[in-house]
Amino acid sequence: MSNVSSAVPAGYLSPRRGIHWRSIIGFELAWLALVYFQTLAIVPALAYLLYGLYLLPNRARLAVLLITLAGLAVDAILVSLQVISFSGSSLLPGWFLLLWALFSLAAVETMAGFLRPWWLGFLLGASGGPLSYLGGAALSGGVLYFPLAAWSFVVMVIIWGIIGVILGYSRRFYAQAGS
Repeated sequence: MSNVSSAVPAGYLSPRRGIHWRSIIGFELAWLALVYFQTLAIVPALAYLLYGLYLLPNRARLAVLLITLAGLAVDAILVSLQVISFSGSSLLPGWFLLLWALFSLAAVETMAGFLRPWWLGFLLGASGGPLSYLGGAALSGGVLYFPLAAWSFVVMVIIWGIIGVILGYSRRFYAQAGS
């Protein structure tokens, strides 16, 4: 008989080989759907989020919640400083809140594992984060935009570089055996 304990969720965050393709592909599809269709994509994206959370150990679920709240706080500050803006609202839209939760899920499941060396966390965060926002602005039909133009991008590069370092460092708190 095989060892049943090998199916314990603690190993879920550190697979024997490869990466979590469901996490990467699921996040990218949910990101595209939410950015392009916004409120129309909330139900399927929420279902995917709940499924992903179900698969995680408790410590990793807490990490998803904390990363989501921190990310929303950072973006709320960026909106108040006019670094990013959403047409017709001074608040973050609901689909964007869900996008942060989905990013946090993907970060906990897969991305933070790549960000462990601080310099790589900074490099990938500083490039991937702002480019994601630029892509989102292009696909959102003008809902997301950057009032400060180039300065918005510079601020996003710095902020997302720091976020990348923090995400890589935070993995040591939730990806432990017995989580």
